[in-house]
Amino acid sequence: MAYVLLAVRLLVGIVFVASAIGKVRGAVAFRSFENSARSMGVPARLSRTVAVAVVAGECAAVVLLALWPAPGFVLTLLLLAAFTTGIVRTLRSGTKASCACFGASTVPIGRRHLVRNTALLALAAFGLAARLAGTPTPTEAAGVLIAAFGALVGALLVIFTDELGVLFDDGTPRTSGRVRRSAS
Repeated sequence: MAYVLLAVRLLVGIVFVASAIGKVRGAVAFRSFENSARSMGVPARLSRTVAVAVVAGECAAVVLLALWPAPGFVLTLLLLAAFTTGIVRTLRSGTKASCACFGASTVPIGRRHLVRNTALLALAAFGLAARLAGTPTPTEAAGVLIAAFGALVGALLVIFTDELGVLFDDGTPRTSGRVRRSAS
C-alpha cells in the first residue's frame, strides 16, 4: 500500500505541476486560462484574481503533497471539486468554453474533462484515506522507482487527455451518447 500511495502522490503532484506551468509559461497561456475562466462563468473583473488563485493553489498543493501529504490531499480535493463544478456548470449551460487546464488550448470542455477530474478526485480521496490510515513511507528503491514510473505514465495520460481524445475521436457527431445517423 505504501508504494501505491507514493504513486498517487506523485501522479497528482505531477499533474498539478504541469497544470501550473502550462498556465504561467507565457502571457498567451495565462490569458487563455483567464479567458477560459470567463467563458466558464467567472465575472470578467475577477478572472485575473481567480486565475492567480488557481495557479497559487496548484503550487501550494504540490508543496503540501511533497511535505505534508494529508493536507496536500485535502487541498487537492478542494481544488478538484471546484474545477469539476466549473466543468459541470459549463457542460449544463451548453457554453463552448475551451479547456485551458494545462495552458493555451482550443479544445472545448467535454465529458472527457469530467471523467478526468472524477478519476483525479477518486485518487486524491484514496490518497487521503491511505495517509490518514497511517500508511508507512516506502523504503525499497526498486519499489519507489516502479511507483514513480507508474505515476509518470498515469500523469502523462491525464495531462494529454485532450490530445488522446482527439486522436481517438472518429469525427462522428454524437448526441446524448448515441451516434447520429444521417437519413439516406
